[in-house]
Amino acid sequence: MVRADGVFGWRVLTVLSVFLPLCSAVKVVQPYRVESTDGSARIRCVFHPHKNPEDIKVTLLRGLHGRQELCSFFLNLTGQTETHGGRRGRVQCSAQTTDGAVEVALSNLTAADTDIYRCEIQTFYPPPYLQLTGNGTLVHVIERPDCPSVDAQRQPEEEEEEEKEETGTAASAPVTVLVTVIICVLVIIIYLQIVQCERNRREVVRTPLPYVHHRANPSSFLTKSVV
Repeated sequence: MVRADGVFGWRVLTVLSVFLPLCSAVKVVQPYRVESTDGSARIRCVFHPHKNPEDIKVTLLRGLHGRQELCSFFLNLTGQTETHGGRRGRVQCSAQTTDGAVEVALSNLTAADTDIYRCEIQTFYPPPYLQLTGNGTLVHVIERPDCPSVDAQRQPEEEEEEEKEETGTAASAPVTVLVTVIICVLVIIIYLQIVQCERNRREVVRTPLPYVHHRANPSSFLTKSVV
């Protein structure tokens, strides 16, 4: 019985001595930081297994801890083909293998998507099954406002000029009407004055001179008779 336990213990130690170095040697290495200025980013996940795996699953996890999956892919490394992948959502994902690494491309990123993203790689065939998680990459998304075009700058200026012209026209219309009314009133007043003057002149001409009665002086008659 003691001998059987000893043999079983040696077998366990042998298995652990084989698999522990294998698991400790295999890991996923990611860049520390990736900056995105156009809403897209690429995360390169490098892993070097002891055997060349054929079928793997790549999952991109968001956050330093937890399992918030952003997207996942099943890849066949023999044909370099993507058999299934992605997840429907605002952020679009795609993956491809190049030179012993898996490159995950992200698009439609916004500033709110700035976070740490970890690559989780699972190898299914050939055995043994391995599940490896990367150290994480900080994806910093920078949103830059678009520079307005020349046409966009000219359009507000033209609109302001049109508004000024419309305002000036609207303000000048009452002034023009008021000036016209004043001129008409002055013309009417002058015309009435001219008509009144003509009437007064005609009345003066038609009125006869008043009759003046001359009284005879008696002294003048005496003077004439003496002579």
